[in-house]
Amino acid sequence: MSAMAEHAMVINVSRYRPAAGKRQELMSEMKRMAERAAGSKGCFGAQACESDRDREDLVAISRWESAQALQAFSDAAEAAVEREHLEGLVAGPAQRENLRPA
Repeated sequence: MSAMAEHAMVINVSRYRPAAGKRQELMSEMKRMAERAAGSKGCFGAQACESDRDREDLVAISRWESAQALQAFSDAAEAAVEREHLEGLVAGPAQRENLRPA
């Protein structure tokens, strides 16, 4: 990871609650999404995680050089297909938060 990785201007955190019986499939899809994000322009890294506070939710974290880079990733055609596929794997809408350095 480059030195710039420490200067991410946006850290995106998205929590997903898996639908019944869909946890492993959701995690697999989140890992694929993280790989695509990590290869996107302006992304310093992305990963799918489990939380030690909430054992049910799965969490996606990505670090971006700018809000514009994150938006470009979100606006891509692949992202629309991924969101549509996720609908059958989650129990409700994702809880999203963007963190910015103070």
